[in-house]
Amino acid sequence: MLHLCGVFSREEILVAMEVFGDGVASADPGRYALFGADDGEELRGYICVGRVPMTASTWDLYWLCIHPEARRRGVGRSLVTHGEAYVAAHGGRRLAVQTSGRPDYGPVRAFYATMGFQLVGRIPDYFADHDDGVFYYRVLEPSGNRAVTAEGARLRARP
Repeated sequence: MLHLCGVFSREEILVAMEVFGDGVASADPGRYALFGADDGEELRGYICVGRVPMTASTWDLYWLCIHPEARRRGVGRSLVTHGEAYVAAHGGRRLAVQTSGRPDYGPVRAFYATMGFQLVGRIPDYFADHDDGVFYYRVLEPSGNRAVTAEGARLRARP
């Protein structure tokens, strides 16, 4: 699925798989918490969130990946909403995201904006030459009780 997205480099995919493996193996729910959306048969997307070390209540949205066939069906929205509820339930009050400034990431940046994330910074050539780091931030609702729904997707927490 990471490869099919067409935007992740080989190195990014290796890091994503390492984080995924750490999340599955970790007994610490704050290190990397993973949630997936499936269509009853196949994984259609996943999100990974985790506490930011040395902060009181800030978490990172480390990875969000949606299978290309599941895009624009509410899967990403549902995963982010579920991740936010999880973070809030575990004492998180802020969720930060960093993403690429490349043109092919335009839809990703628009998605975060529609989800209520505020653009808080841009560092030129952060990831590579001509690949800025773009940073978003969202203050979470204290209750974390946002509805979680998606057309054709069920959310499952990792076991």
